[in-house]
Amino acid sequence: MKTGAAAAIAVLAVLAAIGIGLAGGRIFRAPPPTPIRVNVTFTPAPTPSPTPYDEAAIFREPISGGCATTSGVWLITNGGGLIRYDGTQWVEVDGTLRSLTRAACTTDKTYGVGLVGALMISDETTRSIRAIDVTIQDLWGVSPVSDGAWLVGSRGMIIGIDTNGDVYPFPTPDEIDLFDVVAFSLQSAWAVGDRGITYRLDSRGWTPIGTDQTNALRSVAGTTPGNVVAVGDAGTILTFTSGGWLAAKSGVDVALRDVIVDPGVWIAGDRGTLLTASGVASAPFRKVDLGTTCDLVSLFARGNEIWVVGKGSIGGGVWRVRVADGVVVQHYGGC
Repeated sequence: MKTGAAAAIAVLAVLAAIGIGLAGGRIFRAPPPTPIRVNVTFTPAPTPSPTPYDEAAIFREPISGGCATTSGVWLITNGGGLIRYDGTQWVEVDGTLRSLTRAACTTDKTYGVGLVGALMISDETTRSIRAIDVTIQDLWGVSPVSDGAWLVGSRGMIIGIDTNGDVYPFPTPDEIDLFDVVAFSLQSAWAVGDRGITYRLDSRGWTPIGTDQTNALRSVAGTTPGNVVAVGDAGTILTFTSGGWLAAKSGVDVALRDVIVDPGVWIAGDRGTLLTASGVASAPFRKVDLGTTCDLVSLFARGNEIWVVGKGSIGGGVWRVRVADGVVVQHYGGC
């Protein structure tokens, strides 16, 4: 765990307690579900030779998310393909017609999930792209770990994948849509979703944890299972510390769609909303102006920069923002 990120979450929890108070975190117990093992054969497909595209043409595609590996930045699109930035130019490396909804990266792999159980894994080491369908439910969140990955989706679907490519479905009894997951291992994770629902994975299995919220939670991030931030509709921000969820003042009423906690807490939302921790008790978050009204759907850290992904009515854009002062270093696309 990085000390700075954990400290930032702890500070937010204190600020939330000062400004709002503890949201009565009643805990609901549920027995761990019995996994159903489904064998899936991953068939690597050769990566097409990248063909440079005009930047304006690439960013006319409907971008839905992004993340960074050690050597590049990846974007996923809704029905358009996989796009990679190598530090010089943007290139479409796969023209899949799959509708992808969220991306997450390791040092050398990009995981993209999407509608009707779509999962795509781009491996920069083997230079291959794997595409499989793991469920009939739509997938909205993915979090890779060293020993596999967790996926979540519609009707309460939670799916674990191990390093052998075996898939373990864990359908929840609530059947409430789950929109994101943050995993620390295949034995420890958080998932969030509609109606303010959260699930925690530990030695007992997946257990629902009450938040006293009814707004949908769209994203979750954390440094450890006990230091987590979740964001969602109507400006909802929650922090989990000391065994319960706290509500924090966001200062906005738009849907918040993504959050990261390292380096520091950054949150992206609709109508160009970008927030970061302020350190002020009366207003825990300050706005960073990107000069756009596009919905911000994804953000991730790379070096000393925050990369922000936006979606417009047609196409989208990407901003590189300096962590130290929130200054936009570079902007790509028309959004």
